[in-house]
Amino acid sequence: MHLNSNIITTIMANGDYGVCYEPIICVEDMQIIGYEALSRFKFFERLVSPSDFFKSIHSDKELFFYVETILKKFQLDSRPCDKKLFLNLDPDVAIDSNHIAFWVKLFNASEKIIIEIIENSDEESAEDIEYFMDWLDEYNIPYAYDDYAKPNSMFFTSLLHRADTIKLDIDFLKTIKENNAYIEVAKGVVKYAKLVKKHTVLEGVETKSDLELAKEIGVDFVQGYLFKQEFITVWKN
Repeated sequence: MHLNSNIITTIMANGDYGVCYEPIICVEDMQIIGYEALSRFKFFERLVSPSDFFKSIHSDKELFFYVETILKKFQLDSRPCDKKLFLNLDPDVAIDSNHIAFWVKLFNASEKIIIEIIENSDEESAEDIEYFMDWLDEYNIPYAYDDYAKPNSMFFTSLLHRADTIKLDIDFLKTIKENNAYIEVAKGVVKYAKLVKKHTVLEGVETKSDLELAKEIGVDFVQGYLFKQEFITVWKN
């Protein structure tokens, strides 16, 4: 679906947005330790791809910021109680000083927040991401390296070193199934994380065999459709 600014503003004005809270599970005891908040949209009862939605507003920084302020407030207000909340935030909505002031106030008023840094290497510059991390560090807001080793993304060494949590992309599972030796790469990342006291999350766990692979790799936490019965979806309207 082609999304123009009129469709975007209609979706937001009508409250046709929501959030899916995807649980993050501790491998050791299989308990939920937190949730990732994933935006959802619809237009005249038809679901809209979140990827298409955000691509449509990415070039308009003020509209992007405005939309994200609404979405993040909603995600925080609707969050499951007493659990960590992983929030996706694009560096492009946190470059202007006024924007940063807004996010600092919002996040500092909340507990157990972890910001997932969206690394779109074809759209984001390394300088922007470094600046993003600088102010998160300044205000003691923890953050995660999202989709680490995602195909066609760049290997961002600084983000790997500085992030509190490393989220391993689903591609690790796909590649290990094609070439079992690749599991040693995943184990190496996890070993590094443990040595420097970071947490690791394996994304895209869909089957029990995926979960067994996660245990073999040694990650702290997992998430994916294997746990879909624990997903929580909330719509604004």
